[in-house]
Amino acid sequence: ATVSVLYCATRDACFLDINKHINAMGCGNSTSQKNSRPDTVTTPGDKKPEKHPGDGKQPLNIKDGGIEGGGTKSPAVSGGNGSGVSSVNQCAEEYTVLPGRERVWPGMKMCVASDKLFIAYSHITSKNGLTFACYNMKNPQTYSVQLTDEQITSLKDTLGEVEWPSFWKMLNNAFTKGYLSLKDSVVEIKMRQGKEPKDLLCKIPVEKVSNESEAIYTHFLRSFPKLKSLRLEVKDSRGSKENDFLKKEAEMSIVESIVEAGEDAEKKYKDVIPELKEKATKAKRAVGKQEGKMAKMKQVLNHFPTHPLDTMYDTVPPCKREVKEINCEEITWDYDVLEKGLVAADVAMALFKHYDLIEHFDMDENVVLNYWTSIDNLSKNPEFHNTQQSAQGLCAMHYLIKHLKGPLSMSPEDIFSCILAAGIYNVGHEGVDDAFIKKAQSMLSMLYSDLYANCQNNSTVAFELMNNSHCNILATLPSDSVRDIIDTVREVIVIRANVQMGTRETRLADFKNMVNNNTEWTNKDNQRVALTHVLQLAHWSAWAQSPEIHEKWVKLLADEFYKQGEKEIALGITSTPFHGTKWSTDSSKHDYDFASGQVAIIDNVTLPLATSIAALCKDLQHIADNVKMNRKTWEEHGGDSTRAGHALALMGRVYKELDDAVACARPGPDDGTVWITVASQKRGGYSQRFGDATLAKREAKIEDVIKRFETGDVKVVWGEGECTLSLGANLDLTLPLESVTDVQGFMLREIISGTELRQLEKPKEIDKKIVELRTKVEAKGNKCVALEREKKTLEGCIEACNAKVKAGEGDLEKLEEDVRSKGGDPNQKLEIEDALAIKVRNPLKSPLPPGVAKPPQCKDVDNELLKILKSRYMSPDGGVTEDPLPTEKYNNVILPYFSSEFYSVTQSIDNHKRQLIYDLVTKLDDWDFNVFELQTAMSGGISGEYLREQPHGGSLFITMYALCFKWGFMQQFNINEQTLINWLSIVEAGYHPNPYHNSMHAADVLHVTHYILGKGGCKSLVRATDQEVFAALFAAAIHDYNHPGINNAFHVRSQNYLAVLFNDRSVNENIHASSVFELMRMDEFNILKAFEGENYSQMRDDIVEFVLGTDMGLHSMFVARFKKRIDETEMRMYKQKSDRNLALTMTIKMADISNCGRPKKLYHGWCNVIVDEFFQQGDRERLHGMPVSPFMDRYTAVMSKAQIGFMNYIVMPLFECMGEFLEHMQMATSIVDENKGFWQENEFW
Repeated sequence: ATVSVLYCATRDACFLDINKHINAMGCGNSTSQKNSRPDTVTTPGDKKPEKHPGDGKQPLNIKDGGIEGGGTKSPAVSGGNGSGVSSVNQCAEEYTVLPGRERVWPGMKMCVASDKLFIAYSHITSKNGLTFACYNMKNPQTYSVQLTDEQITSLKDTLGEVEWPSFWKMLNNAFTKGYLSLKDSVVEIKMRQGKEPKDLLCKIPVEKVSNESEAIYTHFLRSFPKLKSLRLEVKDSRGSKENDFLKKEAEMSIVESIVEAGEDAEKKYKDVIPELKEKATKAKRAVGKQEGKMAKMKQVLNHFPTHPLDTMYDTVPPCKREVKEINCEEITWDYDVLEKGLVAADVAMALFKHYDLIEHFDMDENVVLNYWTSIDNLSKNPEFHNTQQSAQGLCAMHYLIKHLKGPLSMSPEDIFSCILAAGIYNVGHEGVDDAFIKKAQSMLSMLYSDLYANCQNNSTVAFELMNNSHCNILATLPSDSVRDIIDTVREVIVIRANVQMGTRETRLADFKNMVNNNTEWTNKDNQRVALTHVLQLAHWSAWAQSPEIHEKWVKLLADEFYKQGEKEIALGITSTPFHGTKWSTDSSKHDYDFASGQVAIIDNVTLPLATSIAALCKDLQHIADNVKMNRKTWEEHGGDSTRAGHALALMGRVYKELDDAVACARPGPDDGTVWITVASQKRGGYSQRFGDATLAKREAKIEDVIKRFETGDVKVVWGEGECTLSLGANLDLTLPLESVTDVQGFMLREIISGTELRQLEKPKEIDKKIVELRTKVEAKGNKCVALEREKKTLEGCIEACNAKVKAGEGDLEKLEEDVRSKGGDPNQKLEIEDALAIKVRNPLKSPLPPGVAKPPQCKDVDNELLKILKSRYMSPDGGVTEDPLPTEKYNNVILPYFSSEFYSVTQSIDNHKRQLIYDLVTKLDDWDFNVFELQTAMSGGISGEYLREQPHGGSLFITMYALCFKWGFMQQFNINEQTLINWLSIVEAGYHPNPYHNSMHAADVLHVTHYILGKGGCKSLVRATDQEVFAALFAAAIHDYNHPGINNAFHVRSQNYLAVLFNDRSVNENIHASSVFELMRMDEFNILKAFEGENYSQMRDDIVEFVLGTDMGLHSMFVARFKKRIDETEMRMYKQKSDRNLALTMTIKMADISNCGRPKKLYHGWCNVIVDEFFQQGDRERLHGMPVSPFMDRYTAVMSKAQIGFMNYIVMPLFECMGEFLEHMQMATSIVDENKGFWQENEFW
């Protein structure tokens, strides 16, 4: 190991300057004179030594009361009183300092060598002598010995004619270079002098310490502050080099805190977390079982009413109510709707009248009143996101419209859109954010694929409400105005199409650039970007208003947010940070994080919005000034995370010796906290983290803690189960009692780490060490904080579930009694159950037919066929060499053949159908893989009747089954084989028998995706993980699940139910993704159950991204983005996760439109069926009185033109791009040219 010393050797002059510090530590004679010559001082042992055989180069050993190897005998070396510390002062007072010691030996040395921590220092109780101690890091054990001056002299004498300065230099060099080791309770020290070719090996016996805790404290913990303070005192004499090192050490301490705390937490919670998880699972099952029973009782009592979602948005004309009269001219920026008791309907009606919208668009005032009253009624009214907050946003929007109407060239339609968007922003909001919806896997999570669920739901609810004639405020508007308003509202609320949504930071930066570049706001797209940010400022207006109003709304938001935390605890999911800030739903950390969270919200959201919008109109500058004023208030409450972080970054580790204790302060593992630890020799260990907000309540800051540690203004008061540190006159911090072993271990690691860092000789080595630590943090995250949060969440979940079961016992008994009183049987089996418990508003085909009480386990599959295919891919030669274990989940249905059996079985398969299917499937690695033939072999044909009924599975079933074993997903992720068969059965059944978008098309896309990833080279080029490959193939298999046979344009033009539901954004693709994940909420179909936590979240995110990427409306955008990233990364698309996902998305997109690049026979087969589907949509459009889409009119369409145009503008740009990226795929471009040539020769077809 590369080793040095914690305090590096310096020139003699340096140590002459610090003699006063050495003497103060008991490292020499306190009476020594500044101008004395230490090397001439006489000692009892200072006589000329005799020469020994080997010219003084032989090993030396202190043994049996003296020194082995010749020389004068010395008294026995005491091992102390069992703790490694002598209770007798063995150093006589008449002894003076040993010659040369003050000049060369710095008084205390420490180094790490061979997984051992060594220290040498003069006796604490005297001025002379030397103590050696060693701590074994691998097998925790402490060894020590005390040497008297006489014994040290004997050591020096055995080395031959060596002067005292040389002796100290040799010993100093041994520590500096790490020439120490511990073998069989003996410390071996290599003594080197100058350029001598041989080493002198000095062996010093040491004793194991019986009182481990006391020895660690005495030798290492108590000693280290002395060494640390000495180094800090002399840093100026070493110049800027030492200061630079201290900065590096401080930088590393922050990252190291996270790593070490995480390692401690992993050990501490290794057995605790799994046990809590099991208990939480049982508790949640108990709740689910009880709720299921109660639901059945209610169904019996209610005689199976219609599903509540069928009438969710049906409203009767509301009773007329009087809205409060508001003078819109009196609405200022600081208008307080809470004080005036206003709701959304009050303000919205006033604004519609103020801007003459009712008269301008010839609207029925009663309909407008009905609509806004219904909006109020549909609001769930949690603490913050309620109808009053919508009223607040409407008032802010009015104020902004008044000043921006001119600069943004706003039309009546734009004003209408802004008022509508602000008024509906909270409708249907349940008081939980998008992160909660995603983690809880709620209905909205499934429906909107975890993308802006709240915003999308707001828009959906608002426009679905207009399907009621008495609430349709758009009924009298011209169609162009209706289209304009709908598009504007959806864009400003939901931003843009899902895949085009950037982060909030990138959107704000883009808007700021547009403002600074004097963008032309008459352009509709640019105007909508501006209105998006105007709406955001109106929504966050409370953070830009007077302190009095701001305080009210912030309190309401905190109440709502902490209630979300209670729901998270009940569900056993971790707390959620607020929009990426430190503030989270964990109310116990309110004092730590709340203030800094508000500062972060202001810095990241409100201030950039206010500043950019003020640049559009100078009269709005006071809004930005308000924001800054509120920020200053939160800074004073401890919210300046930047300042605290800067102080911590310069802190490093600060040590202070107290009465029989050592205190250490350093950055905590969670941002913005200082971690204080106290290790006492007798009383144990104490530890606590303190945030800036907590210190602010004591009128202190993190800088004050650091300063008082550094100046030594620290005292300790011991209490029962705690200790109190007094930092100066006004700051007392209480630390709870912890395990002394944990606290000492933590501080020992600190010392070891600091020592190892000092031993690194070059700045580059230190930087490399810091990078290694940061890599650990990036790989594992902040494990300490995560595990502490998980433990707390699980404990809360168990408590909440138990309480819920107990509270529900009475309700269940009452329901059962009610059923009995009406002559019913509480235990009767219901004839009709929604087996999937589907609550998604989906009018399309349900995955299971009505009346099915339990999902089918699987299709009547050919087990022998599956056994052959499974065996084919279990090893390169087929079959397995060892007896397969039925306990393995991927073997729980079918056991594969042995390799010895497989060859003979496949040489002559006795069933012709099996042989045909096996031969077809084994061509999966071929570009001409024929899915038509495979589908015919599996189900009997390729027409709708054969696709509708596939009793033994079809091409999708068999292809995905084979690929799951071919890629090794089943074995690697230990996926349950029965679940896979269930999932394949139900997914294949969920594909409608459309002419083109059916399960056969899914099988074809799945095959081509596999081909491009494998033989095409995409997986290796982007270095995709197996999990990413699985996500890509999974997405390919489901990418058109539940496809209705019409394209997105039809949905949008007809404004049907699904268009409204998904806000015109990737309608079909949202159906595909949401339907499959809703299906997998049942364990019987959840093949992703093997993935947990972050792995599941990442898997789901990838699948959703890949599926939504197949929207052809975004095709050109994807191609342009891919080309740009290829150039920017120089084909290295593996460094960033976003680039890998983009490459995998393009792989699936290429597979989705690969028909044009397939051999002629396959291409013409697909042309025939897609024409049928196009014509069917054209027939629907004609029936609806809509213009028939191009190439979909069976009476006028010329397919040659359609195919040539599709190839030129859609296929070739993508294929050429992929051919450039993947050399092997260039062949597909050539085939496209050949197929295009056919249509050029037959241009009238």
